[in-house]
Amino acid sequence: MSKKISTIALWVLLVVALFPVQAMAVEYSISNVTIDAHVNANGSVDVTENHTYKFEGDFNGITREIIPKDGTSIQQVTATEGNRKLQVERQGHLYKVFRSGKDETITIELRYVIQQAIEKFQDGAQFYWAFFDDRNKSDFEQLAITVFPPAPAKDVDFIGYDRAYQTGNLQENGAVHFNMDAVPAGSNGEVRIVYDSDLFPGIAQQDGTIRSELTADKERLATDALVFSAKQKTTSIYGSTFVAAAGALFLALIAWSWNKARQTKRQAKSKTANFYVPKQKMSIPATLYFTNSSILTPAVTAAALMELVRKKNIEQLSEEKFKLLNRQTDYAHEEKLLELLFDKTGDGEFFETTDLENYTKNELNHFSYNDSISAWRNGVIEEVHENNLHNKHLALRATAGFIGTALFGTAIYFGLLDLIPLMIFSLITGIFLLAFCFYSPLTYEGHLIREEWKQVQRAMANLHQTEWNRLTQDEKMRAYSYLLGTEEKSANQKIRSFTNAYSDAAFANFGLFYNPVLLTGLFLVANANATVSASAPDSVIGDGSVGGGGGSGAF
Repeated sequence: MSKKISTIALWVLLVVALFPVQAMAVEYSISNVTIDAHVNANGSVDVTENHTYKFEGDFNGITREIIPKDGTSIQQVTATEGNRKLQVERQGHLYKVFRSGKDETITIELRYVIQQAIEKFQDGAQFYWAFFDDRNKSDFEQLAITVFPPAPAKDVDFIGYDRAYQTGNLQENGAVHFNMDAVPAGSNGEVRIVYDSDLFPGIAQQDGTIRSELTADKERLATDALVFSAKQKTTSIYGSTFVAAAGALFLALIAWSWNKARQTKRQAKSKTANFYVPKQKMSIPATLYFTNSSILTPAVTAAALMELVRKKNIEQLSEEKFKLLNRQTDYAHEEKLLELLFDKTGDGEFFETTDLENYTKNELNHFSYNDSISAWRNGVIEEVHENNLHNKHLALRATAGFIGTALFGTAIYFGLLDLIPLMIFSLITGIFLLAFCFYSPLTYEGHLIREEWKQVQRAMANLHQTEWNRLTQDEKMRAYSYLLGTEEKSANQKIRSFTNAYSDAAFANFGLFYNPVLLTGLFLVANANATVSASAPDSVIGDGSVGGGGGSGAF
């Protein structure tokens, strides 16, 4: 069961990809493992293991964890490659075999002795051992275990558990061969063989019998297998129907959503080819956030400043000096910007561009500046959210979320029943349905705002003088502020050419002095001065376990 849970967890992590996975220090695969265990009459077992590794890149050696059962011990661990003896270093139950190289396929032979490994009862003596367990962190592409008796044996009984179940075959002279094929990391696979007690004359006999227990385990596992098979078949039928229906639902949602969004966008297309500046529906910073970029750049902050000039909250006395006229603003974010410029950096009534630069040069003011800019940005974002420009489709999203969550639950159940294709398809479909929970297409009003202002931006690149002259002073200022807040890298050149072409008396009532480079650069320098970086502490992950079993690895 733990093997299946580990496999399911691995698939979930691979498909969801919710967290970054740190690559192993050594890249390798274990293509083949053969284990020969020779049982001795004195109760010890001589084990010979051959591990074939394929390395990519540099490596220093391999590891083998051998955890003995209670009452047993591991002795005389050695390692060789061909005729070459290798250094082995023990760290608790972990053995490190030193063999360095790069981009090689190697086969390492391990030898060790398990002391007191045989338990003798009235009707037989058993060897019951886990050569690997769920603590193993490596996949075995091919694994075979063969257990040999101390002498030719008859009346040999055996069983394998978990990955070893129904993989054993009785061979000549009483040897039992377990061919497990591929064994994923985190799997269990104990082997249990019962011999005639006469093969171990020197071992003290315990009370009780063992063969009846082995027979009971066989019957239990056989019954479990039948129940599992029936449950697997039933689940496969109903599960396939459910997952197929969920997949069809997702495709229907995608088709409906795409068609609905396409129709809404088409309806919002402008019906006129004439140039015009849209009516004020949101502030210019909020409009830029919604139509141009979700990153509120220094250019947007400069546009926000010019909006306050347009609204007569501020008077621009020169390129570098501004005067506060009115603190009553339409939006909370405008109030935050006034507080930053006139109260924190200015004298409460006047603000000069050099004030902001000097203020942010002082490291003691960095937190205060960043806090104000953050509050301003949050206010702009909040204004956009308050306008409800996205359809929520709450009932539809809740339904998709419920079915997606159910699919995750059924994926786990499919995995427990070894229905891996169904599990994978269920996970993928569940992820897509859960992703649909975040689907919130633009409303008609949202498409309209975005289309109108994108048209303004395109038109102003080659705007004719007569079209510009038809605009009111307020429309000219709003169009100018919007253009100022567009992409930083191209905006200054566009703004400069636009300003040179239309620097008439249209802005006289606003007291506007044209220097877009200064305005955007003002906040660029301030942001650069106040930029702070923080590094998160490294996390430490530990793991510990005790018991019989083990695993393989490399370093």
